[in-house]
Amino acid sequence: MGEVRKRLKGSEIIYDNRDALAEELLRLGGSKITDVVNIENGTVTLKELDEIPDHALTAIKKIKVTPTRNGDQVEVEMIDKVRVLQLLAKSAGLLDTEKQIDKPSVVAIEMVMPDDTKADTGGSET
Repeated sequence: MGEVRKRLKGSEIIYDNRDALAEELLRLGGSKITDVVNIENGTVTLKELDEIPDHALTAIKKIKVTPTRNGDQVEVEMIDKVRVLQLLAKSAGLLDTEKQIDKPSVVAIEMVMPDDTKADTGGSET
């Protein structure tokens, strides 16, 4: 029972802060690698920390520094942008329409029987 209460409480917190959560997802989705590195004449250098916008800092998944003879080799890995955009699209209801397209339609079928009134009218056969 305590775990269920925790989940409900967590859901309330997320629901109450949904606007801030959506804004953060938008910032993450808008981050680019060029917010973090400079690319000039085929050379890639890491920007100074104060040059990197906050939204780009939060979009960095990993930074790996490997010392080499020619200086440090720096690898920057950003978060999975596609996943962030999927979350945004799902929360906006954009993915629901695709699901509706794949569902079968319900069609009403009305059966009409032949009209039996001719036989009851007392018409004569010739």
